[in-house]
Amino acid sequence: MMQPVVVEALVLALMGFSGVALGLLFGIRHWIVLAFFAVAASTLLRTWSAFTAWSLGRPEWALEAWLIISILAVAVAAATRYRAWSTAGLAVGLFGVGSVVAILTKYVLGVGERHHSDSASMLSMAIFAIQGEFDDTEVIADSYKRGISYPLMLALGPEGRILSAYTPLVYFALLVAAGWIAWKLLAGRVSWKVFAVVIGALTLFSLTVPMFRAAMSYLNGHTLMGFATVLLVGGLLIARQEQRFSAIPMAFTLVGGALGATARVEGIVLVLVVVIALVGQTWWSGATQRLQLFATLSVIGLTFTWWLSALESPVLERFGLPDWVLVLLTLVGASVAASKWIDPIRAWLLPAAAAILLVLLARVVWQSSNPVGTVLAQWPNLGLGVGGWGTAAHVFIGSAVLLGIRRRSAEYRWLLGLSALLIAAVLFSKTFDGGFGRASFYDSVNRMWLHVMPTILLTTLVGYSEALHAALGRRAATQSSPRQTAATNSPTAQ
Repeated sequence: MMQPVVVEALVLALMGFSGVALGLLFGIRHWIVLAFFAVAASTLLRTWSAFTAWSLGRPEWALEAWLIISILAVAVAAATRYRAWSTAGLAVGLFGVGSVVAILTKYVLGVGERHHSDSASMLSMAIFAIQGEFDDTEVIADSYKRGISYPLMLALGPEGRILSAYTPLVYFALLVAAGWIAWKLLAGRVSWKVFAVVIGALTLFSLTVPMFRAAMSYLNGHTLMGFATVLLVGGLLIARQEQRFSAIPMAFTLVGGALGATARVEGIVLVLVVVIALVGQTWWSGATQRLQLFATLSVIGLTFTWWLSALESPVLERFGLPDWVLVLLTLVGASVAASKWIDPIRAWLLPAAAAILLVLLARVVWQSSNPVGTVLAQWPNLGLGVGGWGTAAHVFIGSAVLLGIRRRSAEYRWLLGLSALLIAAVLFSKTFDGGFGRASFYDSVNRMWLHVMPTILLTTLVGYSEALHAALGRRAATQSSPRQTAATNSPTAQ
């Protein structure tokens, strides 16, 4: 029997090759993007392969299906994208570095997992139900609240153990993704030195926030959901910046959306917020772009429906609709979203969705027995440090006020608005269980802030980079002005 560390290394290697291969097939040609995208793409391959086995009534085939599909993806990419071998090599190398560091945190440094009662359920589902290849998938179906993608990945570990390096690998990929997306959005408007200084400062601050540190080893799908959300937001804003749905925005949106819809059951609400923002862009034109939008939205919606259908999830009963109706609604909705019919009202879609979301939240507060207590339910967690967020909430709100809106770029303003909407979406998704949470480190809403924090990190990184660059520019202009005046008034000049 192979050593557990060897098994994990082999699994991560296949994830790296198959994930990079899928990125190449999407048309991505940037090695850094391919590396962090591979984490999300390989997770989605595992999810889809399991759904295939479950749909066929053969849950014991889930592992073999993943192996076959992953190897097939590598083979197809090698045959059709062989000219990009150097880029692929760099991407696989970077993925390998992240994998080695992730393995070292577990097997050498001995960084333990952050446990919670949900984590125990996650371990049970991964090791006994999925890895143990139960014929009856009812146990997995009943655990829908915790998502399905994350336990599927944990189940790829050695026999009787989880894939322990996966969680820190997702965390590393999330950080690299946020950094690259921020740099892409800044689009040469900020020097790399300024960008590096801001990253350094935010890194030091993040180390003071307990929840940020815990996210690297927290056995739950929240960090994975945060990764999916930041991919979605990045795809939206890059598409908006380029005014087209090119390879990277499409890949980020499709994979981020499908992953977000299966990482946590409430994730579909956050996915819908970003999708509405994408559909609400006014530059959609041409049959090709509309077809790409239709395909992307269809894959996201059908992945969510496939999850519920393959496991005969109790969520279907809550919807009160058979799975074929959800499939039909998904395809019809994607068709309408991509069509010319709604072009005159696209600009109003996001404001309308935001208004509806706020009205629904206000309704929850109004109908509660203690409206003030409901509104302030998360104040101890975010404001008093009970939830482990330290001063993160104070710094974010203070930064938003300090940085302002008028002086910032459109990208920053969009990020700030999306952050606010995603926060509202988190609160709304919790209303299905009643209320806005309670004061506790392990409160579900308190942990769900991890879904939004990567986007807030991206927002802060872009905002402070712009502000510092502008401040240094003004200082340089002020210092050069007296020298120019002196040179003009000198006898030599005269």
